[in-house]
Amino acid sequence: MSIQVTNINKFYGPTQVLHDVNFSCDKGDTLVLLGPSGAGKSSLLRILNLLETASSGELHIASEQFNFGASVAEKEGLKLRRKVGMVFQQYNLWPHLTVLENLIEAPIKVAGISKEAAVTDALAILSTLQLEDKADAWPLQLSGGQQQRVAIARALMMKPDVLLFDEPTAALDPEITNQVVKIINQLSETGITQVVVTHEVDFARKIASHVLYLEQGRIVEHGSKEAFINPTTPEFAEYLTH
Repeated sequence: MSIQVTNINKFYGPTQVLHDVNFSCDKGDTLVLLGPSGAGKSSLLRILNLLETASSGELHIASEQFNFGASVAEKEGLKLRRKVGMVFQQYNLWPHLTVLENLIEAPIKVAGISKEAAVTDALAILSTLQLEDKADAWPLQLSGGQQQRVAIARALMMKPDVLLFDEPTAALDPEITNQVVKIINQLSETGITQVVVTHEVDFARKIASHVLYLEQGRIVEHGSKEAFINPTTPEFAEYLTH
């Protein structure tokens, strides 16, 4: 198993946003977290790389194990995030660094890779994502779709075992959304495990090997991509008509 989530609960004050969430995900799967706004998708995603901690439960991910019955040290989160990358909805590129500088910053400073090796890796990844001509560009000179691809490239620079995406197609037009679909499907062929939060059914259909559908912090449906054709619950069947 690449990911195993067991009895995860999450509270914000008195409000419970995740209720006894259980699921597993094999290496190389692309698991899509679907559900309406407020379903708990992003909270669950952030728990997967310890940007947030659960209130209770257990997490096995990228050969690391965490029991939320005890406190999780910040250094454990930093260690995990070397293996579990995340592409944020807002991209979070550093505006004062070029595309290439954005990519090599963490591998050099966090992973201790030489600048020469980091540049070689960065140029190879930019080429794969058809951005080789943007290496010396500033983030603000890029379109939204190009910024999204740079954010993906930056996450890939750490060679993660698992890659998380938070609403990767939000505010992107259909043509660029199709580019993101292509990238995620290409990455799945490399054996990387991906977890993608979205509320867009058509996008989910195109990338998912498996789907987890949540409502109000509870799992309603969990299955392979076959669930898009033959949903087992009326709630998921209804959601698919949106």
